[in-house]
Amino acid sequence: MTKKIVFGFSILIILLEILFAAYSSYINLINLQLTSSNLLSSEKSVTFFFKEDSVPPMSELIKQYPSITLFSELYNNSNLKVLGIYGKCQLDSNTTTLVKGRFFNKSDFNSKNESAVVGIKVLSSNNCFKDKTGQAYFLFNKKKYKVIGTMESDISNMLDNTAFVNLDSIDIKLYKFIIDGDDSSLDSVIAGLKTSYDVEVVQEKNNFIKRYVFDDLDKHILDILVLSLIGMLVITISMYTIHCYHEEISVKRIIGVKFQTILLEVIFNISTLTIVNTAFIFVMYGALCGTFLNMIHFKFQVIPFIIFVVLMHITICLVLYIYMVFSNNGFHKNGVK
Repeated sequence: MTKKIVFGFSILIILLEILFAAYSSYINLINLQLTSSNLLSSEKSVTFFFKEDSVPPMSELIKQYPSITLFSELYNNSNLKVLGIYGKCQLDSNTTTLVKGRFFNKSDFNSKNESAVVGIKVLSSNNCFKDKTGQAYFLFNKKKYKVIGTMESDISNMLDNTAFVNLDSIDIKLYKFIIDGDDSSLDSVIAGLKTSYDVEVVQEKNNFIKRYVFDDLDKHILDILVLSLIGMLVITISMYTIHCYHEEISVKRIIGVKFQTILLEVIFNISTLTIVNTAFIFVMYGALCGTFLNMIHFKFQVIPFIIFVVLMHITICLVLYIYMVFSNNGFHKNGVK
């Protein structure tokens, strides 16, 4: 490999990988902002109003639909919002970073325990106190809830003023619930609830707050712009590699080096450069995300990054292969064996 191919290829690969890594981190940040602004409910969440005498026990709902999480608003003013929660309560790895301690799990329900996960501002308010052992408790509805975790987000202060309590500890009968769950199963759950119970959809896919700088259209435009730029960079890398190897490939074919030998050598060289530069970006960007970028919730999306690098490498190698096939045919037409 010449210095020209090593330097030029490395610069282009590094730019391309940094662009994708930063873009995927930014999209992840937007998703985290959406989740925190909507008090941990997703865009797929649906609000149901069960009509009088048709409200099933929550345990019955979860038994039928174990993949869902139930939310119900219990109290709301400018300084404090209390939500009841029941069901699967599984946070993704990104949202989990907002919680210190732990979030709810199955053992917190149907056990006659009162548990709470509270925002950092709620913890420091008059609504909470600590006993002699230092255990914090949240006071609500004349009950004392053991604080099992706290939430803090510099992305949205809504979580800081919110408390979640286990919904089965509430004695009053509730009719209105937000139902959330896995995207793949939520539609079937909604259809099943409409069939089995006398319910009214109060806000179907319309209770989601979009508190970030881009709306959906802007986000799609950003996606198109970034993906177009990535595509152009991949084409540029491929064309640059062909340009740098063109003369070398031509000389080797003239002196009789086999097509397969040249192809394997080129792919090996490109693969080596890709691995070395990817390892460099992986270490440097990972270190930045683990220190400085972590403070602004920029997380290194490792799996998407690896998939992107593999697809990028396959694309470049495929372009080189197609070029060499046509180049090889051209040599044969000119009488070169």
